This record gives sequence, structure tokens and C-alpha cells, in this order.
Amino acid sequence: MSEEPDIRTIPLEERLVHKSWKARQSAYEDYTKQFDNSRNEDDECFLMFNNQPELLKTIVTDSNVVAQETGILMFSKYLDLGATPKTLNRLKNVGIVPALCEKGLSSSRAGTKAKSTTCLLKCVEISDSPNGVVEAILPFTKHRLPKLVAGCVNALYQIIDAFGCTIISPGPIIETLPKLFAHNDRNVREETKVLTVELYKWMKDNLRKILFDDLKPVQQKELTTAFESVANDIPQQKTLTRAQVEQGRVAEEMSVEDDTFGESVAATQVATQVDPFDLVQPMVVLSKLPEDFQARINDPIWKERKAVLEDVHGVLSKVVKLTPKDDYTEIMRIFSKCMRDANIQVVQLAANCVEIVANGLRKNFHRYYPIVLVPMLERTKEKKPSVADALTNALVAVFHSTSLGDMLEGTLTAMTHKTPQVKISATNYLQKCLSQVDSCPTSREVEDIMTIGVKLLSESQEPIRQAGTNMIGTLMKITGERELKQFLEKVDENRKTKIFNVYETVEVNFNGSNKAAKPRSATAPNSVPSGIRRSNFAPPTSTVPSKRLATSPAKRVDQVPKASSYGRGLTGRSLTSNVSASIPRLSPSISRHDSMEVDSEDMNELRALREEQKQWIQSGDRHKATTEGLRMENISLKESVNEFKTLLESAERNNHVANTSLKQKDMEIARLNNDIEGLKLKVKDLENSIDMMKLQQKPTIQSSEAYPGLYNISPYKSRLYEESGQRSTSGDLSSRVNRLSIDGEGQKENVEQDRTSPPKRYDSFSGSFALEDREKDWTSAADITNQLKERIKKMKARTSIASNTHV
Repeated sequence: MSEEPDIRTIPLEERLVHKSWKARQSAYEDYTKQFDNSRNEDDECFLMFNNQPELLKTIVTDSNVVAQETGILMFSKYLDLGATPKTLNRLKNVGIVPALCEKGLSSSRAGTKAKSTTCLLKCVEISDSPNGVVEAILPFTKHRLPKLVAGCVNALYQIIDAFGCTIISPGPIIETLPKLFAHNDRNVREETKVLTVELYKWMKDNLRKILFDDLKPVQQKELTTAFESVANDIPQQKTLTRAQVEQGRVAEEMSVEDDTFGESVAATQVATQVDPFDLVQPMVVLSKLPEDFQARINDPIWKERKAVLEDVHGVLSKVVKLTPKDDYTEIMRIFSKCMRDANIQVVQLAANCVEIVANGLRKNFHRYYPIVLVPMLERTKEKKPSVADALTNALVAVFHSTSLGDMLEGTLTAMTHKTPQVKISATNYLQKCLSQVDSCPTSREVEDIMTIGVKLLSESQEPIRQAGTNMIGTLMKITGERELKQFLEKVDENRKTKIFNVYETVEVNFNGSNKAAKPRSATAPNSVPSGIRRSNFAPPTSTVPSKRLATSPAKRVDQVPKASSYGRGLTGRSLTSNVSASIPRLSPSISRHDSMEVDSEDMNELRALREEQKQWIQSGDRHKATTEGLRMENISLKESVNEFKTLLESAERNNHVANTSLKQKDMEIARLNNDIEGLKLKVKDLENSIDMMKLQQKPTIQSSEAYPGLYNISPYKSRLYEESGQRSTSGDLSSRVNRLSIDGEGQKENVEQDRTSPPKRYDSFSGSFALEDREKDWTSAADITNQLKERIKKMKARTSIASNTHV
């Protein structure tokens, strides 16, 4: 049996792709040694892998687990010593990150898993787009193999733990968390919980709002307990990216002979306080609102308005950050209209929605505040605690999205409202705003506030006076006693005492001591380092030589000789060097005196320029707000014109329909008049017939009375006469009368009675009884005639009434 050749004798490049795993492993080890001995990333040992990045993908996916672990170690060394952002982009293009996840994180060897995770961390560190590495890992969280899913989640946790959410966007990761929490494998759920807690350190309660609606109650409870344990932890970026390291190096080179500056820059890079709001991905909500929102909010039934606002609030409550690209003008106008609603539940829901939108847009809400500020202030007259709290929270959210100068005009207007409760609420709102400002109000703003505030102190109601006292005391805490002294000259001593009590006890966000300390800080010889560490002190504590380098057009010409004479004392030094190193060469007394004199003038000028700049900026902001308000008012007027056009068209249509209906009614009246004329003619005919019948009946009665025996000779003739007479008198007459009945009652009954009742039969031998019956018949005929006349009169009366009505 022949001996196997020595692996070391095979060329290195051939061993790299050899069929024997031992040969490949030896090649990986040799390349690792070459990487360790390389001079820089341009060394020849890196050249082949830079040009052929697919070789590295083949190495990390070696079929032999032992060789694979060695190959991943070699790749880690390559990333440390030879990779650049450019070469890493090539590696990402050939799929090196998915290869590490699929073959490395799913390995049964713990060393392979750990080395693969380390390689992923280094990819994030080197890459100029770290989120691209995370996006390549996320698809494997949906893999069917639980071991691979757990490994990917652990890798994501280590990436967030090392670089934080300042480098890695948490949005794509958060989207995968609900499905990971619902995974069947326990290890996957545990790794997901650890990752979620790490994200909570950076995002705080914003993560709770986004995630908890998609989790089970048990999982929510577990996470709440875990969140409480890390609620006070301050997250820090533990590992700097290469880009951050390069920035720190450049900053250190710029800080000549100033170690404090370099240390502060490095500390700022590592321990930057991040606003959790900035880590949240903006969401689109306008498309998720009910389609019939506009129609339902105008419904006259308050329950329908309340229901649609509840639907809108349910959509908005799930959103932390709104996209600023959408136009929220229309929805804010709807909320503003709801502030005037008669139902307080509608007002409360609208205020809650305004608060969510303001918090979701923050500074981007600035263009919408004129729409809702004044209506909300006017609705603060409600005394119900829930409604008052909702309005207060919404107003505070609006203030955080704007500035004191923006909302001051509307608030001062509300402070002069005729309703006492509105005055109190507006004054308390201004007091809250003053306690949260981070800059001192301008002189014009102070004057406007105090002009109305002093008037509130003389109001008849104590709650209004107390609200004004609290507001003025808070303003005094910011500006100082001297600024408000002239406004309080006519205020009684008792009220002044209360104002000073508020001044001494109230807490404000603005540090009033900084304003008083600025002139004194100019005389301190060691003020430069402290000015750099604290941004509040930076502008006034910069020294004179450094200011001579500036080319600001606002600098006065009369200061130039002072700067040149002072600069000649710094011979042998560059103008860009720090003045702190050259000050000891000068006489201590002269240095302090000149520094105090020049710095005092410069700082006064600087403060004046800053005050002027601030006024210009605020004036520009107010003009922008006014322009925006006019633009929105123009839009509102155009919409009103369109609404009026629609109403006019609707009125014209209704008028046309009414005219058509009126014509139809006129035609119907004419037809009825014709019918009445016909009835009148019929009535005349009937009257004539009755008269004729009366004339015919008189001779018959007379002849019967004269010759009674003639009518009783034959019983057959008598019966025939009776039958014909009965039919011709009472039957025919009754039927005619009943036809002329106004109500038509009894007509059918009489006809049926005539048909069914048998005719009266008379005995031929009882002529006297026959005559009595005839007399009764004539009496009934006379009664019927009278009834007929009365009904005819009624018909005439009704006809005349109907004619008058139609006319």
C-alpha cells in the first residue's frame, strides 16, 4: 500500500480547494498565519480574496465541520486585518452573510456558532450600511429549523447589545417579534425575550405600544416584569464602528494640546443619549381610517359621531410615530370642529386624537397647531375632570410640538375670554408652558404676558387671581425679579407676597442661574474646558483670540484694533492654537483686566445679536404660521364655496320639483272643479225630478180620497198597485237620496233592503188600513225629500269651502 503524500508539499492555493478536508484545513491555518503577519489591508495575502470573494463563501460553508470551524476562524481574521467597507460590500453581494447564518449558526459545534456570530458582528462593524447585514439575517428567523432560528435571534441580540439602536434600526427586527414569540420551540421564544428586553433598553415604552397588542396576555405579563428590571438602565454603545473610530481619530487630531476635548468627544460618541422616539419607524394611518369617516362625523346622532371617533382613536392609539409626508390638514379640521360639539364624549375623543397626532409628529406638527389651538382653549370651559384632562394633555402635546412664541398669541387671547373657566384654564396652560421652556422669553413676549397677567390680578374671582399669580411667579423664576419689577408697581403688597412665594417654590426647566453666571464666567482662567463639556456655556466662554478668526459680518469695526494689539502678545504661536497655553506668558493683572474688558463688550454684543437673531427667527416662524393659517383658511373658504354651490344646486332641484308638484296640484284642482260643476247639474236634475214627482202625487191622493172603493175592487189590482207604488216611491226615492249621500253610508244597505224585503200586501177588504199606509208612505217620502235638501245644502257648502281652499 503506497504512502499518502505530505499535505504540506501541495501548493497553498491547491490545498484551498483540495478534496481532502485535512488539506483544506491546513490551507486555512496557513492563511490565518499570513493574515497575522500582514503589514496592512493592502498586503498580498489579502489580494486573492479581495478579487475572488466567492472563495470566502466556499470556505465558511465547508462540508467538513472541523475544517469549517477553522475556515470561519480564518474569515474572522480576514475581517479584522484585511477587510474594508468596499471589500465587505463585495462579500455581501456574493451572499457571505446568509452563508454564515445557514451553515454557521445552525452548526452542532458550539465553537462554530460562536465564531460565526463574531464574524457577523465584525461585518456590522466594518460595513458602511450595518442595517444591510441585519436585513440579510432576518429571513432566517422564518426558517423551519428551530436551531437555526434560535441562533439568528441570538446573533441579533448580540448585535443590538454591541452597537445599540443608534447604529441598527430596530424597526425591521420588531416586525418579526410577534411571530417569534408564537414559535413552537421554547429556545426560540427565550432568545426572543432576551432580544426584546435589549430593545426595550433603547426604546422604552414605545416598544410596549408597538408590540404588546400582538402578544398573548401571559407573554405581556412576563415582558412587563422583565422591563421593570431594566427600566432604569442607561443603554450605551459598547462597540464603535470603524466609521466612528475614524471620526474620533479626526477629532483628536483637531484638538491640539487639549486632552479634555478629545476625551469629551470620545465619551459623547460612546454614551450618546438617544431619544427613543427617533428609533421608531414612521407609520401611515390616513389610509387606515374608516372610509365613511367624513359622513359619519357629520351625522346628527351623537352616538354615531362618538362611534366613528372611537374607531379613529383605535387606529391612532397603535401608532407611536406618524409619517410627516402625509397631509393631516383635513383630519385636524375635523377634530377642530369636534371641539365645538355639544356632546362632551365627542370632545374628549377628539382631544385624545389631537394629542396622539401631535406626539406622533412632534416638530412636524407645527403647521397644524393654528387649526386646533384656539378651539381647544375655548372648550376648556368644561369642568368634567376627564374632559379637562384630555384637553390639557392635548394642549401640552401641541406646545411640545411648537414653541412659546407660536402659541402665545392664541393663549393670551383665551386669557381675556368672557368665560371665567376659560381664563383660568388658559392661564394655567401658559404657566405649564413657561415651566417647560428651555430658553428665556424675549422682552416683547414678557411685555405681552405681563400686560394681561397684571389685569388678571385684579379680577373679582379668586381662582382667576390665583392662576395669574402662579403664572407671573413662574415667569419671574425665568426672567428674574428685575425684569418684572416695573409691571408690579401698582400691584398690592399682599398679592406681591404671593407672587414671590410662587417664585421661590416653583420649579422650571430653564436654568435661570446660567443667565446670571455668563458675565462672571468670562473672568475665569479655566473656563474653556468647562465650556466645551457643557453646551450651555460654550458661546459666552470662548476667548478673544479665537473670536478674531471669525469673519462674522455682524462684528463692529471699532473692535479690530483691540484684537490686533492683544494678538501681538501671542508671538510665536499660531492663531489657531488654544489661548489657554499662552495666557501665562502675559502679566496676570493685565491679562485678567483686558480679558474682562474685551469679553464683557463682546458678550454684551453677542447677547444682543443673539436676542435679535432669536426675535427674527420667532418673527419668521410667526409669519410662516400666519401664512399657513391664511392658506388653510383659503382652502376652507374654497371648500365652503363648493358646499354653497352644492346647496344652491340642491335648492334649485327642489324648487323645480316643487313647481312641478304645484302644477300637478293645479290640474287636480281644475279637475275637481269640473266634477263639482257636474255634481251641481246632477243635483238640479234631481231637484226637478222631485218637484215633478210631487206634482204627480197630488192628484193621485185627491182621487183616492174621493173614491176610496174604486181602489179596492180587485185584490189583484190592489196588490199590483201597492207593489208598483212601493217600488216607485220609497224604493226609487230612497235609492236616489242615498246616492246623493255625502258619506255614501247606507246606500248599499238600502238597495239590498229594497231587493230582499217583500212588498206590502193589502187586504182588498180593508181599504181604511190601505189609506193609512199610503199616508205613512207619503210622510216618509216628505221626510226623505227634506233629508235630500239638507244633504244638497251640505254638498254645496263643502264645494264652496273646497273652492276657496284651492284658490
